[in-house]
Amino acid sequence: MPNKTIYVPDSDLQVFDHAQNVSGKNLSATIVQALRYFIKIGEGKGFEYVEISEGENGFYKRKRFIGRELASACVTDDKLSRTTSYTVYETVHGHFAIFITEEKKMPLEQSIERELERRIMERISGDFKNSVQYGKEEEVPDVRRLEIYNSLDSLTGHIPGDLFRTLHEIRDGEFLDI
Repeated sequence: MPNKTIYVPDSDLQVFDHAQNVSGKNLSATIVQALRYFIKIGEGKGFEYVEISEGENGFYKRKRFIGRELASACVTDDKLSRTTSYTVYETVHGHFAIFITEEKKMPLEQSIERELERRIMERISGDFKNSVQYGKEEEVPDVRRLEIYNSLDSLTGHIPGDLFRTLHEIRDGEFLDI
């Protein structure tokens, strides 16, 4: 196995120790993981820090990963009065993350009122809309979940057909570095 030597100033040793404690891995594995993230973000392929919230009934848990948004779609089911939104991300490890939001469809006046309430709560709390909780059960805004898949083809049946075709067009398209 090749051996690489890294010279670290004494003033930075604390950073290395802290990184190893946070990762729970040996120092070599920690450095390699950090370098992979650095390369993906630095290559200009659009990878960035993504933060979503997952949960339901007004209670959400934040989840974070490094990825890039590939495409999104929204499907409305008038019979169930629900709208389902799909956002597909590619992760730095080559997996595909789908962030799915299912929302109860509401009249325009009520949605404007809800948006104003959300913005006021964001201003007051200084927090994301994900932490706003609603009082009446019928007004619970949505269900949010994150699903992870190993390949693009494994998304079949989990996302709308048009979105699936769009993802294949993106993958098969030509990248222009212009």
